[in-house]
This record gives sequence, structure tokens and C-alpha cells, in this order.
Amino acid sequence: MAGVKDVARLAGVSVATVSRVLNDSAAVTGETRARVLEAVAELGYRPNAVARSLRTDTTRTIGLVIGDILNPFFTELARAVEDEARRSGYSVVIGNADERPERQDHYVRTLLEQRVDGLLLCPTAEITPLVRDVVRDGAPLVFLDRTLPGLDVPTVRADGAEAIGALVAHLRGLGRRRVAFISGPALLSTGRERTEAFRAAMRANGLEVPEEYLVAGDFRAGSGRETAARLLDLPRPPR
Repeated sequence: MAGVKDVARLAGVSVATVSRVLNDSAAVTGETRARVLEAVAELGYRPNAVARSLRTDTTRTIGLVIGDILNPFFTELARAVEDEARRSGYSVVIGNADERPERQDHYVRTLLEQRVDGLLLCPTAEITPLVRDVVRDGAPLVFLDRTLPGLDVPTVRADGAEAIGALVAHLRGLGRRRVAFISGPALLSTGRERTEAFRAAMRANGLEVPEEYLVAGDFRAGSGRETAARLLDLPRPPR
């Protein structure tokens, strides 16, 4: 297997020059860059990412742990993260927590051991000791979509309250008065906050919310179908 010294020898340059070309440094002439890249292609040279990460203390990778890969929201989120990371020269390694704290921790631990440059986490409802330690140790961590009480972590979220308000106003405009709401689990920040946003939107539109119209699901399609069926079987169903 060809090494960096073989590339340097074939291109007639120093190992340092080969390194500058491979790291896209501007301090190399176009002619020299072309000669090095030609040697790389001829020898089939592939840089050792592990060795490079030890030298530079960076891997150009980002870890992403999502709640449930079967949830279309998380699928779109992962695609958006990957697209943006690629534009910035990073690769993304994705783990599916399946809404289980132990699986979440497995991926968090593995990704940090792989020396990712940053970690994006859609946390489960439970604050695990590992996540608390990661926050305490100052690892490069950002929460996505959800927060955890008592942990001061930068978070990127959508404005769910505005969307829910628009949905309720739309139904009110169609003449609907009996509106039910299937939320996520109350243990998750998104479940609690969306329920409160729904209550506020109903009040703003002069509509009442019977308690039986507020039901918690688990953010999965099967749960949504089952819960909707129960709501429609009520003596006075929403409509």
C-alpha cells in the first residue's frame, strides 16, 4: 500500500508539500498541486484518517444521535444536517436512539470515543449520567428539537407554538369547534410545550378543550392511529 513518502518521491516534492496539498493549503503552486494529485491518483494513495486526526486533533466528522429513524421528522432533520455538514467539509455519523436512553448513551459514548469534532443530540426524556457528564466536561454538544431541565446546552429548535396556533386558527376558520390534540409524551419537552401551545391557541380562538380531547402518544405512527381511533369512538367525538 502506497504511503505519503511514495507520493512525495513520485511527485518530486517533500512530504510536507504533499501534506499541504492534501489539506488544501493555499501555500502551494498550481503546478505542484497538480503533480501531487497526479501521483496520488497513480499510486491509489488514501490518507490515514486516524493518524491524521491524532496529528491535527480533528476528524472532520460530526456525530448525530436522533430519536427515532422511522419518524419522518428525524429523517428530514438528518438529511438537512448531512447536507449542511457536507457543504462545510464535514462527514456525519448517525445513530438511532429509538427513544431509548440506553441506546442513546451507547451512541454518545461510541461517537465520543471516535473523536468526533462535535455532537448533535436529540435527547430522550431521561437525563442519563452519561449525558450529564458530557455537559459537565464541556464536550462540543448541541441539542436538537428538545431540551432537558437543569442542563445548560445550546439548542436548535423549530417554533412549534406558531405552527400549532396557525393550525387551530385554520380549523376555526373552517367552522370546526371540537378540536382534539394528540401530543407527544409529557416527559419530553416537545410534548409538554406543544400541549401548552395547543391550549393557548384554543383559548385565543374562543374554543374549549375537554380533557378527553387531550391525549398523549409517543410520536410514532402506530400510536397516532390508535389514539385517533379512540378519540373518534368517544360519545362526543371531535369534528
